[in-house]
Amino acid sequence: MADTCCVEGSNRMIIWCAGAANVGQLTNRIAVELSDEGYGRLFCLAGIAAHRGGFVRSVKDAEDMLVLDGCPIACARKIIEHVEAAVKNHFILTEFGVEKEMRSDLDRATLDRLKIEIKAALASRGASMTQG
Repeated sequence: MADTCCVEGSNRMIIWCAGAANVGQLTNRIAVELSDEGYGRLFCLAGIAAHRGGFVRSVKDAEDMLVLDGCPIACARKIIEHVEAAVKNHFILTEFGVEKEMRSDLDRATLDRLKIEIKAALASRGASMTQG
């Protein structure tokens, strides 16, 4: 089995922690929707954490990435740092005013607001959010 993952196309990796709390589920939904909209390709955090060679090489060689964590525990960021790769464009949803709660229901208005704010934050950092 090859050590590759997910969607081909865009050069931006989207890496996220899909934790059990509401903010983890929000990061999962945001990552999937941004990928579906053409803003990057989903990349497997578990493959990086498992130290699969191709996954680790890919994240180390990444020119652009969007890293989403739901809370300050920052699992996605820490896993990427653990393999000695540079973390680029990291966002924590609780820093956007979302309270971490142990529930899985998602509010569409909150999800849409977060996507807009993440895109704006990327743009302010000079990171392109153009599709493709």
